Amino acid sequence: MKSSPLFCTAIAVALVTASGCKKQDKATAPDQATPPGKTTVAPVANQAPKDPNEVMASVNDTKYLRKDVEAIVNKVMSSQNIPAEQQVEARNFFEQRVVSSMIMRALILAEVSKAGTKIADEDRKKQTERLEGMLKSKNMTVEQYFKDSPLGEVEARKEFDEGIMIDKFLEAKIMTGIAVTDEEVKKILDDVTRANAEVTEANKGLGDKNKEKREKIMAVKKQITEGGDFAALAKTNSDCPSKEKGGDLGTFQRGQMVKAFEEAAFTQPIGQVGGIVETDFGYHLIKVTARTPAVEAKGDTPAQPETVTASHILIAREREKQPRPVPEATEIKEQLKRQKSQEAIQKYIGELKAAAKITTPAFPDMQL
Repeated sequence: MKSSPLFCTAIAVALVTASGCKKQDKATAPDQATPPGKTTVAPVANQAPKDPNEVMASVNDTKYLRKDVEAIVNKVMSSQNIPAEQQVEARNFFEQRVVSSMIMRALILAEVSKAGTKIADEDRKKQTERLEGMLKSKNMTVEQYFKDSPLGEVEARKEFDEGIMIDKFLEAKIMTGIAVTDEEVKKILDDVTRANAEVTEANKGLGDKNKEKREKIMAVKKQITEGGDFAALAKTNSDCPSKEKGGDLGTFQRGQMVKAFEEAAFTQPIGQVGGIVETDFGYHLIKVTARTPAVEAKGDTPAQPETVTASHILIAREREKQPRPVPEATEIKEQLKRQKSQEAIQKYIGELKAAAKITTPAFPDMQL
C-alpha cells in the first residue's frame, strides 16, 4: 500500500511489528510452555490499574482515552513474543506510537473531510494491487493480511480506506505542485560524473600501494622468524582492532571466518606462524595456539564442532573503489520528486500541528 512515509497510521505500526517479529531468536523466543500462536501479554507486576477513561492525548476537541489506546496496543502486543521483563518498556513504546498515529491521523483526516475527498473503485483497486505486490515477498494474500492484522479485520480495512483517502488528498494538495527542473537533473548527473572521476584517480597506483603493504607483512614475518614476539609485533603493526590484545581472535569454528583464513587456521601446526594469507581484508600472519577436535553427540551430550584458538597480524590492503552507476534522467527525476514530496508533506503536517491545539498528558515529553 502506497502511503506517505511521514504519515504513520496504527495499521502501519501493526504491519511492521507483526511481520518483523515472526522470526524469533534466542533473546525473544517465548517460553516453551506457551503454545505457538498463543502468546499473551504478560501482566505488569507492581503496577496499579490505570484509569481507562484517562485522557492520553487530545487534538482540538477530540480526546483519546486510555481504553481506546490500549485496545490497539493490547492487540499489537498479543501478536508479539515479548519477554516478561520487557513488557513495560514495549507497552510504553507502542502506546506512544499509537497516540502519535492517532494525532497525525486526526489532523490530516480533518483536512481530507474538508476537501470532500472520496474513494473511487479505481482508487481502491490501484492501492489493493500495490498492497498485493508488497505482500508477495511474505507469501501472503491481501485477504490474509486483513484477517491476520492484530487490529482485527474490520479496523484494518477501515485504516486501509483512510490511507487511500489520505494518499488521494495529498496527491491533489501537494504532489501535483511538485516539479523537477532539467537543471536539477543535470546537477545530479554532473555530481556522479565528478565523483567517478575522483574514484578513477584514486585507483591509480593501487598496485604499487599494495606492493608496499605486502612488503610490510613480509618484513613482519621476517622479524618473527628471527625471534620477534608475535603479540608485540601485532600491537605495533596490525591494522585489526585485535592488535590491542596482541592479535588474539579467541576461539572460533568453521564458517566464522573468510575461506582462505579459515583453511589456514584449521590446517596450520599449533604454535607456529604460517605463511602469508591473502584475503579481501588484506595480508595476514596467523598463529594457532590451540585446536579442539569435533566431538560426536553421545546420549544427552550434544555434538561439539572442531574449534581453533588463534591470533593474527593484519596489514590491510587498499581496495579498488567502484564508480557509481550513472542513473537515467528519468530515475533522477523520480528520486528528486520523492525527496521534494517528503519535504513538502513534512512541512504541511508541521503547519497542521502548529495550527492545532494538541496535548499529550500521558507523555509530557513526547516529540510530535
